[in-house]
Amino acid sequence: MAGTRPCTVVLLFVAVIAGFKGVSATPDDYRLLNDMFTNYSTLVRPVKYSYQPIEVKLGAALQQIIEMDEKNQVITVSLWMRLQWTDYTLTWDPASYGNTTYLIVPAEQIWRPDIVLYSNVDSGFGGMMDTNAGVDNTGVVYWNAPAIYTSTCKIDVSYFPFDEQVCPLKFGSWAYNGLQVDLTNRSGAGDTSAYINSGEWDLIGMPVFRHNVYYACCAAPYPDVTFKVVIRRLPLFYMLNLLVPCFLVSCLTALDFFMPADAGEKVTLGITILLALIVFLLLVAETMPPQSEVVPLIGQYFACTIVLVSMSTVMTVFVLSLHYRLPGTKPVPKWMRNVFLKHVACFLCLGDLTKLCPPHDEEDEDDDDKATVLKNNGHSNQNVYSLSEMVQQSKEADPGDVIVSKNFDGYFTTIITKLGEITGRYKDDDRDDSVMLEWQYLALVMDRFFFVVFMGLTVICTVAILLQPKPYTDPGEL
Repeated sequence: MAGTRPCTVVLLFVAVIAGFKGVSATPDDYRLLNDMFTNYSTLVRPVKYSYQPIEVKLGAALQQIIEMDEKNQVITVSLWMRLQWTDYTLTWDPASYGNTTYLIVPAEQIWRPDIVLYSNVDSGFGGMMDTNAGVDNTGVVYWNAPAIYTSTCKIDVSYFPFDEQVCPLKFGSWAYNGLQVDLTNRSGAGDTSAYINSGEWDLIGMPVFRHNVYYACCAAPYPDVTFKVVIRRLPLFYMLNLLVPCFLVSCLTALDFFMPADAGEKVTLGITILLALIVFLLLVAETMPPQSEVVPLIGQYFACTIVLVSMSTVMTVFVLSLHYRLPGTKPVPKWMRNVFLKHVACFLCLGDLTKLCPPHDEEDEDDDDKATVLKNNGHSNQNVYSLSEMVQQSKEADPGDVIVSKNFDGYFTTIITKLGEITGRYKDDDRDDSVMLEWQYLALVMDRFFFVVFMGLTVICTVAILLQPKPYTDPGEL
């Protein structure tokens, strides 16, 4: 009577546990549980000999990518873990227990391998849920448990936002070495049939690799099974919110070259666009990890665009310096007239501007010549008496007339001088206006020329940076 009391206590204990865990059982099952767990210990590896390793097969099904924190380089995933091993103490003859071949038992009542995620960064180190395990009559234990893991993931931002990330999830036994627990993978790839698609990441594959690692602390190897989650970013969000606005803002710089110089807002527009690009660059920097190893692709594009807009501002200042010339400025050099006002202007569909700006010959003109002055005032030299003839006539005239003649000669000389000064001043003004107009035409040509250069560099940089080949992983290679 006393010998059966421990068995009864164990049977009642297992029955209560089974009831709380939701395990349904028949009387044969109760008897089976009693027989199996009478002398069972969860602290000892279930092997016949201590030198024998117990083989544990590990598999996983990726259910969801909960979060990818690029700034902190952390990934949070939801997995369905699948473990399988053989416990020789949990075998029975189905004929002796009502042909029972499979039994559900509480997982905490059997020996389990201490499989942990080596790259876990969760402060609570939460692992697999304590769910029930299944055992068949041959002693094979099947334990499937859901788990949420937060793991480190080295982020490669070289091709952001067209990047692809590989996040390894390294699982292994923490206490048992490879001579005690032989951890192997159940299949060559993780199960992704129940995967819930993410709005930001596209799952490429989940290959599985097994490694035998020797650590400095121990002589025996420690096997691990690594699931590599290969995901590719969906770039639509970043294209619509960062790349396209950046390209459109940079294209607004082209309007700077078409804005008239007299508007007075050319430099202001360029600086405003430059500030807008810097704001976009700051938004990008907030979403990426702070590292100096590589410059991300989007950072290269923004930096190149900022340099081009800065160059356009310098070009605008140069064009304004050509447009606003002071009176007395020398004419446009002949080589510049021939290159820009003729050939470049024709290439830019502005026509031959040299026809609108006749060349200026720098020759000294005698503005004091009396005949030229009178001719410029609409008179002929043939109808005007020279000063010597007037003096000769004044000698033959009466003394009173001589005085009048001398006064007239003085007045006439003063008038001729003043007319020469006025005519020269008008000629100088006309010449200055013509020279400044010529410089303004040159500024117009340079404005159009810089526009072509800017747009060409913008297209080249956009194509060279954004359309460069990406080292994507072929799903068939996984």
